[in-house]
Amino acid sequence: MNGDLVVFAFIALALLALFTYMFYRDLSNRPKSKPAEVYTVIKCGDGAERKRKYQEGDYVGKQAQDCPGGVVVGIYKEVPQE
Repeated sequence: MNGDLVVFAFIALALLALFTYMFYRDLSNRPKSKPAEVYTVIKCGDGAERKRKYQEGDYVGKQAQDCPGGVVVGIYKEVPQE
């Protein structure tokens, strides 16, 4: 009975080690993706829209100095396609 328990424990540990190895090997082989870019959309007083990179402190409704009468109307993230 004791011998069966030792064999069972050894098999369980061997399987755990095998699955752990396979999991970490798979993680290291994944291609590194580019980080997403965050953009701010500004609507100018003349109706034109401009897009620029997000700046710390941007929020929808904030007055923007990029153009006369500019207001931030949107903030979004672009994820690069692979």
